[in-house]
Amino acid sequence: SFLQRGAAMATMSDIAREAGVSLSTVSYALSGKRAISETTRERINAAITRLSYHPHAGARALASQRAGAIGLAVPLAEDVDAHVVMMFVRSLMRAAHQASHEILLIAGEDHAATARVLAEGKVDALVVMDVVEDDPRLPILAEAARPVVLLGYPSEAHGILRVDFDFEQASALAVTELHRRGARRLVMIGSPSVTQTRHATYADRATRGFRTTCEQLGLQARHVVHDHEVDSTGQLVRAVLAQDRPDALVIHNESALPAIHRALTEEGISMPSDLQVVAIAPRETTLLGTVEYTAVEIPVEQIGRAAVTTATDLIEGRSGVGDQLIAPSLIERDTTHPLRP
Repeated sequence: SFLQRGAAMATMSDIAREAGVSLSTVSYALSGKRAISETTRERINAAITRLSYHPHAGARALASQRAGAIGLAVPLAEDVDAHVVMMFVRSLMRAAHQASHEILLIAGEDHAATARVLAEGKVDALVVMDVVEDDPRLPILAEAARPVVLLGYPSEAHGILRVDFDFEQASALAVTELHRRGARRLVMIGSPSVTQTRHATYADRATRGFRTTCEQLGLQARHVVHDHEVDSTGQLVRAVLAQDRPDALVIHNESALPAIHRALTEEGISMPSDLQVVAIAPRETTLLGTVEYTAVEIPVEQIGRAAVTTATDLIEGRSGVGDQLIAPSLIERDTTHPLRP
């Protein structure tokens, strides 16, 4: 299987530990994709000698060839909003086309297919969507013969470069701006429970940003999850409003936003006079009827371009390539009070 390794064979991870360097440094030293200092190269070569490491000859040969395509591991999990996923797929396809690459779609949950596409040289790089904390794919992907880019921000990336929107700062910004506009009792309606349970990095970081910032500002705060495909949105909204009536909501659940909007309307809630609301969502999901929600917008096009640019830079062996965490900004619209001068 994808996660099995030969028990007696030294791996690139073993070389990295032995040489006291990162896994990515070993990868770059073996592939020649980046300049490595002579001292570091000598340490790596010494570790290779001690551990009798033999890179696969086929992988070395493949590294010199180009497929003209970037792989994109797309999630098929039921809790992932297919509409939002396709927004990201389109953004990556547009960016790849501008960079003269094709996009090869791979089912993200098919670990064996993902490994095979990389090993057989069908793509020049791989972008992986919907990364979770302690993602079981990462240790193996870190040793791939071709570059891998994560569209997500796990705390431990095993040397793989990460590109993402800063969801932790996004929810922190939403809380801070609501506080500046007079809110004192906040509720966050977050991602579905399955997403929270599997620790998708965007959900974990958004939740952490909300809780940490509310605590720092001394605000009354609650976090609730909403499985709107199964649970009644109307019941959830009524329960949220009934318990210590909040004066503001932060919504990080794009697919549930229309149902939440309908439920608030049915409850006779007028925004922002009765309740201020900030959505963390792509722009095109925040216009509901005649109301356009104040939002910390998820910049889908910018994220797609950044992922493709990072993958292209790695393919071309450019130096100075690093993680990218895209900073948030708040767009004030109909559902928050204007700031007083």
